[in-house]
Amino acid sequence: MFSVLCLSAQNGKKVYADFHGVRYTRQHDGKLGRWEMYANTEKSSTGRKTLCYNADLIGDEGRHEIAAVAYPLVGMQSNLDPDYIEYQILSAKAAKIDGFFIEWGFFPHENDILLRAMQKVAEKYDFEIGVNWCDGWLYYDWITKIYPEINSRETKTEYMAKCYQYLVDSVFTGSTAPIVKGMPVFYHFGPGATADEYRKVLSMVKLPQGMKQPVTLRRWADWGKLENNQYVPVTYSEKMEAWKALGEIPTAWLPARVRARDQEHAKWDNYATQEDILAFMTPFRDSIWHSNNPMYTIKSGFAMPGMDNSGCAGWGRGHFFYMPRNNGETYESMWKYCMAEKDSLDMMFIASWSDYTEGHEIEPTVENGDRELRITLKYAAEFKGETADERGLALPLMLFQLRKEARFMEHLKMDFTACHRSLDKVGQLISQGRYPIAIGLMNQIQKDIQQAKSMMKVDMKRLRESDMGIKGKRKSGGYSAKQNLSISLPKELVGQLQRNHYVGYLYFEYLDNGNEPLFIRSSTTRTPKELFKIVGRIRTDNTGEWKKAKIELYKDNIVNGFNMPTFYMKGNVIVRNLSLGYTIYSVK
Repeated sequence: MFSVLCLSAQNGKKVYADFHGVRYTRQHDGKLGRWEMYANTEKSSTGRKTLCYNADLIGDEGRHEIAAVAYPLVGMQSNLDPDYIEYQILSAKAAKIDGFFIEWGFFPHENDILLRAMQKVAEKYDFEIGVNWCDGWLYYDWITKIYPEINSRETKTEYMAKCYQYLVDSVFTGSTAPIVKGMPVFYHFGPGATADEYRKVLSMVKLPQGMKQPVTLRRWADWGKLENNQYVPVTYSEKMEAWKALGEIPTAWLPARVRARDQEHAKWDNYATQEDILAFMTPFRDSIWHSNNPMYTIKSGFAMPGMDNSGCAGWGRGHFFYMPRNNGETYESMWKYCMAEKDSLDMMFIASWSDYTEGHEIEPTVENGDRELRITLKYAAEFKGETADERGLALPLMLFQLRKEARFMEHLKMDFTACHRSLDKVGQLISQGRYPIAIGLMNQIQKDIQQAKSMMKVDMKRLRESDMGIKGKRKSGGYSAKQNLSISLPKELVGQLQRNHYVGYLYFEYLDNGNEPLFIRSSTTRTPKELFKIVGRIRTDNTGEWKKAKIELYKDNIVNGFNMPTFYMKGNVIVRNLSLGYTIYSVK
C-alpha cells in the first residue's frame, strides 16, 4: 500500500501551515475550548492583572468575546465542524498551501480527534494533514491524568514510541500524508523528550516495508540578544547539535522578542521589530539553507505574519509578546527573504493558520481580511513556479455560508438533499481551481435557497422579566444566583418553540464582582449531557461594574418544557434586567 501512495504523491516544492486548536462551540460541541481564556497576569510588567475572555458573550457588533485580537471572518466556529474544516482547507488550497500540520502531542488527546476529523475532509480535496509534534504535552502531567500508570519519564518515553508508531501507521502512510521529495515529513516542536530519550523512541518504531524514514524538522528558536540596539541571533546550540546527530533538521519558529516594553509598546512585556525578525532568519539561511550537509534532506523556509498574544499572555504565564504585522509588510518581507533563497528550499512552513490566541493567524479575519492569503498565494505560486489566481480566495467563504443556509432551511423540514449534492460539487470545483464554474453553480444555488426562503414565516417574540416566571432571591436591585435562579416560559411560547425552529438570545446584566463563574444551564437531550446542558458560562473579572450579557440559545441543545423551568442560573453573581428574544421560523 505504501509504495502505491508514494508513486501518486507530489514531489515538488510544498507549502504547509501550522494549525492550532482545538476551538469549539456550544452549538456543535457543548464547549468552547481555546476560544475562551481566563488567566492571572500579575507577573506582567504592563500592569494588566488578568485576562478574562467570555466567548459565550456576544457584543454589540454580533461578535463573540473570543481570546484573540482579531476575529475570524467566518465567525466563531468549531474546529470539528466538517463545514468549517472544508472552508479552511479550500481557503488554504486557493492560496496554494498544500497541507496543515496539526499541533499534536499524543493520543487520545483532543488534538488527535481534530487530526482525524481533518484527515477525513482533506481526503476529499487532495490536501495533506501532518503534525507539529508538541511532545512536551506528553511529558507534562496531561497523559498521567488519562493513564495514571504513565507517571515517570521512562513510561512516558515508552508511550512516546507508541505515539510515533501511531503517526507512522495513521498519518505518514495514509492518502493525506505530507510528502516532500518522496519522504514523509513532520515538525518537531518539543520540548518533551531529551535527545537520548528520543533515540530510544526511534529504536522502538517499526516502519512499513518500502517506507522512508520520516524527515523531522526541529524547532530552533533560541532567544538571542540586543547589542547596540541591534538584534544578534544565536548561531550555535549544543542542544541543537544533539538533535542534528539524530537526523533532525533545524527549522525556524516564531522569532525572538528581546526588546523590553517601552512607551510605544506599553501593552506588551517584550517585542520585536521587522528588522529583528529578518535578522532572526540569518542563521537558517547561512548554516542550513546554504549547507551541503547531506543530512539536511529537506530544507524549509519559514514565514509568520506578526504576533500579539494578548489572547493568552504566554498561556497564563503572564507575558505579553508583540511583533508587528505592519499591514502585511512583515509577512511579505519574510516570504521575500525566503524566496531569495528558493532554489535552496524544498518547502515553506507558516506559523500559523489559526493561532488566534497568540495572534499569528493567517486565516481571514474581520480586521485583516484575506490580506495574508493573498500574500501567501503570490509567493507560494512563485515558489512552485505556478500561476497565482486570486479568484478562488473568496469562494470557500461563499460555499460555507451556503452550506449553513441550507442546513438552516432543513430545520424547517425542507428537503435540501439535491442542494447538498450541488454544494459538494462546488467544493470539488474550488479544489480543482475551476473557479468560474463554481461561481456559476453557487449563484444558482443561492437563487434556489432564496426561493425556499420566500416560503418562510417569521415571528418575533421579546419577553421582559414580567413575562417570565423567575424564581430566586432578590438582592441589590437584581437577583442573586448563589442559590439556583430559575426562568420559566409561558406555556403558549413553549408550545411554539417546540413546534418550530428558532434563533434565541438571553439578555441580562451582571455585577462583575470577584472572580466567580456564573453558569446558565438547561435540560438537554444531547450527550454528553454534562456538556450540552451548559447554555453559557461567564467568569467575572472583579471590575465592580455592571456588564451586559447576550448569550445565544440553540434549539438542539435546550429542552423547552411545560410545567418546568427552561433555564437555571447558578453562581455567586447578581443579575438584573433579564429578557429573552426569539425569532421563530415556520413554513407558510
